[in-house]
Formats: sequence, C-alpha cells, structure tokens
Amino acid sequence: MKLARTNALLPFAPYDSGDFTGKEGYPVLFESSENAVQLAADATGDPPFGVIVHAAKSPELVTVAIAAGGLAGTVRLRLLQPTTAGKFLKVVTVGGATAFGPDTGTGERIVMAQALESGAAGELIEGVIFKPIYHAS
Repeated sequence: MKLARTNALLPFAPYDSGDFTGKEGYPVLFESSENAVQLAADATGDPPFGVIVHAAKSPELVTVAIAAGGLAGTVRLRLLQPTTAGKFLKVVTVGGATAFGPDTGTGERIVMAQALESGAAGELIEGVIFKPIYHAS
C-alpha cells in the first residue's frame, strides 16, 4: 500500500469561519465536529493538535504541522516569551494569546517543542515540534 502523504502537513478550515491571518507559529486544537482547527485558548487545557505553518482567512484553508509525529522537518514557532536555542518550549498564554515560551521545569504545563534558535517575545523562531507532554507539576 502506498503512503497517502510523505509529510504531516495537513489542510484544515479555520474553526467558526475564523481569520487566522498572521497566525503562523501558533498552536491549534482540532475540532472534530467540524473537521476544523481553532487557536489554542489556554496554556494548560487540551493539548494542541499542531502548529499553523500557513495561515489564512476562511474560506481558505490553513496548513497545520501535526504534533503527533510524521513531520519531516522544522517549523516556525511564535514566541510570547524570550528563549534561547536548545530550550524546550511550553505552551504559554500572555496578553490573551496562546503560543510558546521556555519551559521552566515546574508547574502545570504542556511541553511540545524545542527551540533551534534564540528569539525575543513576538518573534517567529525555527524549532521542532513533538507530541505534547502534559506535566502536572
């Protein structure tokens, strides 16, 4: 049997006809009832499904790098807190937005990426994503 895809980059509709313009690098959740994705709403809720690599406004589709494996490469990750290369990244919520910041190793958190370069808050950096890991403390 042939593979259906060679890379885990999949197209999805923005949930609730949303506008994801400029949201590259943000984590998303999968809404199975609508076969769509929505931006992750908080840092410790449901684990993200993936990261937006190509953003769009409905009715266009967004492209999502799936975090459960199968991605052959790196992605751009949106930082909400500064980090240095090599740090593991957790999902953080700052100023109403949910994206990435350095993992401190303590507290309730979801870790799902590693930074491959340093960056300041608001920047897109190169990183690798992996299956989200929930830590209770």
